Amino acid sequence: MGYEETALLTLYRRHSERCPVHKLKLTPAAKRKYMDCDCPLWIYGNTETTHVPRQSTGTDIIAVAEAQRQTLLKNGQDQKVHGPRLDDCIERFSASRKEELGEKTAAAYRFQLDRLRAYCATRGVHFMRELSVDLLEDFKVEGLPDSMAATSKAQVTAKIRCFLREAYRRSWTEFALAEKVRPYRATHEQKNPYTDAEVDLILAGAEKLKGGRDGYASAPLTFRLLLELMLETGIRVSDAIRFNPAAAHKGESGLWIYRFTQRKNKRTARVQATEVYLSDRLKARIDQCRWLSTSRPFWYGPATAGYGLAYQVYDLMQSIGGRCGVDDCRPHRLRDTFAVRALLRDVPIGDVSRLLGHSSVKITEMYYAKWIPARGSRLEGLVAKTLMNSDGNGLGNR
Repeated sequence: MGYEETALLTLYRRHSERCPVHKLKLTPAAKRKYMDCDCPLWIYGNTETTHVPRQSTGTDIIAVAEAQRQTLLKNGQDQKVHGPRLDDCIERFSASRKEELGEKTAAAYRFQLDRLRAYCATRGVHFMRELSVDLLEDFKVEGLPDSMAATSKAQVTAKIRCFLREAYRRSWTEFALAEKVRPYRATHEQKNPYTDAEVDLILAGAEKLKGGRDGYASAPLTFRLLLELMLETGIRVSDAIRFNPAAAHKGESGLWIYRFTQRKNKRTARVQATEVYLSDRLKARIDQCRWLSTSRPFWYGPATAGYGLAYQVYDLMQSIGGRCGVDDCRPHRLRDTFAVRALLRDVPIGDVSRLLGHSSVKITEMYYAKWIPARGSRLEGLVAKTLMNSDGNGLGNR
């Protein structure tokens, strides 16, 4: 091993060319220990648990640099007893899962883990092995807003448990806390679509947007087409703003087929593509509208703008809903409206699930079961058969 890997945590001055130390006949080792100058102080070496790479302390004052050294040494001692720091583990977990989860999901994980870290700090907990089942159960009650929906709390708890499983696998914790923290049980509410009248009000309101030289408010007809795209295809706003007309091709039925990878999907070795269908009329109107960029009609700004653009659509729809009297006016309800309209036209739920890009029909049933008209009549028929005798008469109660 080299000197940097074996030495204790050490302060030294990085001597400039003008430093008087060069006029002294000292060995290289003695020069490193020479402190009688004002050259910048650097640090390197090992604490009890980690290696500190060579780096500047940002000061030339020995007392200040020594305080930094003592802090690092104390943190090393604490980590030896309590494990790595919680914030460090969150950073490492976030970095390791970013490519697998995708931009949006990784950001959601990071947000909730930061919420956990902040809650733990209020309880004086900063290290992984200080986590306990009681603390984590209290976080589910006290660390999440009362206004948060039960389904959202269930998702947060699932993310925390995923982090805890990884922490145990990587020996950041000594116990499998994820197996002891109960999942948050929540009933998924059935989706509530827009009525036809509400859709008309929203689309009319989109055309009346005004304001700014760029962005959606400056191109009301383009924004309306963005909403119509979500309504006609059921794709999420994060995918709709990335819609690329050049990637669509015309099918035998005359509809345009658009194949894409959903932003919400987990990154896996096997990429799962979703296909949606556009009418010729809508595709032509999008081709002819004012595009917000040279390559995509609904995208503008830098490549990293996607998260912000989705929130802009949400905010504008909230504003439109407030003006035209539509409650809970937001992009995802356009997707819900697409799904419910399809089910009410007797499109099989398996096909609706594919169009929505759900990974399982069970997910579609979870949210849209009450909108399947054939289900009730089918069950009624089955029950009726069990209550009829061979002559077709009711058996009644016996």
